[in-house]
Amino acid sequence: MKSYKPLIIILCLSIVFSYLYGMMTVQYKFFPFDQLKAIKHFLNSSVNAKQIAKPNTNANQSHSDYFYHKKSFFDQHGGHEYDAVFIGDSITDEADWNELFPSLKIANRGIAGDRTDSVLKRMGSIYSTNAIKAFIMLGINDLVNGVEINKVVENYHSIIRKLVAHRMQVYVQSTILAGKQKAQLNTKIKALNEQLKKIADTNESVTYIDLNLILAKDSFLNVDYSRDGLHLNGTGYAVWKNMIENHLL
Repeated sequence: MKSYKPLIIILCLSIVFSYLYGMMTVQYKFFPFDQLKAIKHFLNSSVNAKQIAKPNTNANQSHSDYFYHKKSFFDQHGGHEYDAVFIGDSITDEADWNELFPSLKIANRGIAGDRTDSVLKRMGSIYSTNAIKAFIMLGINDLVNGVEINKVVENYHSIIRKLVAHRMQVYVQSTILAGKQKAQLNTKIKALNEQLKKIADTNESVTYIDLNLILAKDSFLNVDYSRDGLHLNGTGYAVWKNMIENHLL
């Protein structure tokens, strides 16, 4: 009868070796630590892109665990004096605004997946920043999930009115156009931006900043600024920073 004992021993030793090497890879950053890290970053970016680009069949998406946890944190720890507050979805959420503007105190009130109606439910955490200036960029998640443009604009009006009532100077930043791989979104994004510009043109407390002039100068989000056609990379955030710097400093 054939003995499987040597094979079992080899298999056990292989498992032990793989486990130990895996631990050492993480602790001492051996090969393939950098490769695994890059794969993880790519997968995370892909998940975020799917979340923002796929219509939401769950009516309570805006009340996801992430939304509640972020809102709870803002409510509990947001009562400080800030120079500016940034309001938005994942594109705002993913930036470290204090790294971009180290001389200023900036409150990041972006929440990934957020929509205009959800922002209206968390205005208290925005007021508590006591910021002088408020920078808003919203709308992509509304449009992806089938919210009509006139409803998005109505919500924008409400947000702006509330911010102005709290003596904030409001800067409406254009919703960034999508890349070519998600070009079907751009007709609605352009229509929304036209309405947002009209709001600013008729309100002296509101300034419209067209980020697409550089980020999407060919009517699509430039591939140099984004991997997934929706979210920005470091270069994209550098462009954004340069476009708003004069309004912040």
